[in-house]
Amino acid sequence: MTPRKVAEYGTFKSPIEPQCFAAPGSVVLNQLCVNRDNGKIYLLEVRPDEGGRGVIVEHYNGQKRDVLPKQYNCLSQVHEYGGASFVFNESTGHIIFTDWETKGVFGLDPEAGETIPILKADPKVYYADFAIHPHHSQYTVAIKEDHHASKIADIQNSLVVIDSSTNEVRPLVTGSDFYTYPRFSPDGTKICWIQWNHPNMPWDNTELWLADWEDGKAKSPKCIVGQQTKASITQPRWGDDGVLYFVSDQTDFWQLYSFSNGEVQQLILAGLEDAEFGFADWFLGGSSYCLLDPSTMVAVFNYQGRCTTILADTRTLEWRDLSCTIVEIMLDALKPVSDTSFAIIGATPTIPMLATVIDINEQGLGTILQKSTQTSLPEDYVSLPQAITFPRIHGPGGGNAYGLFYPPKNPQYEAPAGTLPPLIVAVHGGPTFQEGPGFSLRDQALTTRGYALVQVNHVGSTGYGRPYRNLLAGQWGVSDIADAVSAVEYLAQQGLVDKSRVGITGHSAGGYATMQALAKYPSVWACGVAESGISDMKLLVEETHKFESQYLSPLCYPPGTSPAEQEAILKDRSPLTHASEIKSPLLIISGADDAIVPPNQAYNLAKIVKEAGAAVDIKVYDGEGHIFNKGSTLSDIERRRYEWFAKYLTRATSS
Repeated sequence: MTPRKVAEYGTFKSPIEPQCFAAPGSVVLNQLCVNRDNGKIYLLEVRPDEGGRGVIVEHYNGQKRDVLPKQYNCLSQVHEYGGASFVFNESTGHIIFTDWETKGVFGLDPEAGETIPILKADPKVYYADFAIHPHHSQYTVAIKEDHHASKIADIQNSLVVIDSSTNEVRPLVTGSDFYTYPRFSPDGTKICWIQWNHPNMPWDNTELWLADWEDGKAKSPKCIVGQQTKASITQPRWGDDGVLYFVSDQTDFWQLYSFSNGEVQQLILAGLEDAEFGFADWFLGGSSYCLLDPSTMVAVFNYQGRCTTILADTRTLEWRDLSCTIVEIMLDALKPVSDTSFAIIGATPTIPMLATVIDINEQGLGTILQKSTQTSLPEDYVSLPQAITFPRIHGPGGGNAYGLFYPPKNPQYEAPAGTLPPLIVAVHGGPTFQEGPGFSLRDQALTTRGYALVQVNHVGSTGYGRPYRNLLAGQWGVSDIADAVSAVEYLAQQGLVDKSRVGITGHSAGGYATMQALAKYPSVWACGVAESGISDMKLLVEETHKFESQYLSPLCYPPGTSPAEQEAILKDRSPLTHASEIKSPLLIISGADDAIVPPNQAYNLAKIVKEAGAAVDIKVYDGEGHIFNKGSTLSDIERRRYEWFAKYLTRATSS
């Protein structure tokens, strides 16, 4: 055996270099559609090496081919985060999709690669989440988001009918602030959808509606779940027998339900009553369960932050673990392929996100269609996640919080005896979201360099039930930050990390947490890297998009606070207010076209930090929004992160 090289933690040479994030073949796997008649699978790849273009790719008999002409970018912008940008037409074998650049809606013949415009494109009108009538395929129902209004509050969301025979768009359902998940019953006589109003987000209180479908119109609409019992209802899906399934957290956990013959019933799967079968609908088109036949369901549940795939009988409610090694799924994750197989997008602890087809009667990952990266990491380099539960010793509330700890790992190196690794604390976005235990190239790039890393699933995170989510109510910018500090204390007490060399990083709400943590707990951190982070809460309220325009109300304001009190809270929770207290070096990364957190917030904060004497660097990428997509951007961000952490976390250490 070759002896290991002795080197300081954080200075190990990693096989994961910045260019890996822009390499040809690296993609974000975004959406699945399946032609069950012939088994063809259509997968949406977001390709960094094509500037973040969304490409529809057909997989069939072990072969793959692009079916979307190169002039189109199949990404949607409804709710700004998008999702559900295309749908397969089972009657015609064609595809309907929306184009990011023009916002137009097109029909695509995947065999010929030919497209036709279905309606006149308007760059201020967005469409997504398409549902095609099963017998009259000229009718497509979709979300329409009209941005012609000058004020954010006046942006109109509705459900509409797109009639491809006349190229007309007609209103179907209006009056609520938001709509998602329009879905036709198999016989085409019914249509369901989800709707909700401000100040709710889709993980707060939503309603499931049902209407009769007659001649392109929704007749006799009624709310079947959600008006009497306040709950987050999501993912309505029809069985071939006309039973309507959905997910609701009315028991405090996202559980499975059915609606048939006017009755709602919970599918109580023994032992899984506190598991979560749903997730926060930041993106459209979520899918964490599917039906192979009327009585056979494949479902992925999340328990204490880890996903498990099961097979359940919808009539007897018996279930079994499919022994699938996937522990984390993407949002649009699961679709039926045949009576005995399904397609899934997910990651294992050692393999990055991939799309695969799994037979319920066989073991393993099945037939892999596409991996998110061609960069492979030998298993002896992979740092496996260790689930941690730690006491919330900082901030209000008490109790426990959760996280995933990754120790440094590189078989080529060992650190000097008696030394401990520097720690990088990663805070997820949302903040109503969750970091799972699936393989992350970004995380492994740090652990193979000799850093320890902890992903903090602070209060407010999903995957642990509604009560845990609600612990962040009124406490955003307080409890989540305190939980990050509590995680540092816990890991230091366990003797796992060097408490004197701790960095913090995150994207979006995680970027906000980074800046707020540096200001509120300046003695804890040696440096920070904030991506797309909010620095001015008042500007966020005034400038952000409709979907999140009232998100701060439940997150920041206790019930009954006056306008003056709300103003004071926003000021105190803004990193900009406390920027002069930041002492640790801060790297700020932003997108020039970010509609959610405009880059002026980054510039304003950097100016104050610099004037106060702390080291600060800022990089704003042209042509990028809130989520970075271009390969050149992704690789440059990684290069800057590695250099920043190496500069400020790899000094001489003491045990």
